[in-house]
Amino acid sequence: MSEKKLLEKKDWAYYVYEGNNMIELSVPIPKPNPGFDVIYILSESEKEKYLKEGIKTLEDRIEDMKINFSNYEMISWR
Repeated sequence: MSEKKLLEKKDWAYYVYEGNNMIELSVPIPKPNPGFDVIYILSESEKEKYLKEGIKTLEDRIEDMKINFSNYEMISWR
């Protein structure tokens, strides 16, 4: 995502960005060291649901990203 706009955030819990007709969910995790941003691009159905009903629709996804972080794209804080 090159040009992305922050849609909403809860510091140190999640960040939601929009750009290139996609919505990206970023969840920061402190461990494993040195800490990572776990990244997920919403599917079309998740995107529609999020735009209609808000962050509540992504709570399960956010929890999964925290637990199963190795299944997602990860960007190191270093």
